[in-house]
Amino acid sequence: MTWRTELPTKLKNSLQSLLRSVDRHEDVYTKAENVSIGQIWVGMAVMNQRIEKLEKVTRAQRKALQDMEADVDVDEHLSENLEESLKKY
Repeated sequence: MTWRTELPTKLKNSLQSLLRSVDRHEDVYTKAENVSIGQIWVGMAVMNQRIEKLEKVTRAQRKALQDMEADVDVDEHLSENLEESLKKY
């Protein structure tokens, strides 16, 4: 049994999704001096792309909300909601 099979289902699925994305660039990272490290760096680049995409979507959503309700401070409401959520845990 490998360590991956012991992961919780959500983590296992997330890892599999990431590995599928990384494998698309196998022809590149296999040229690295250390293939495992090359694969990790490609994985980090893929994750960074995903983060950048989420940040772009979030900025667009905040702008749309602020345009809809110019009187509402979206960041203030997000902070309040986050604080309330964290208090529950």
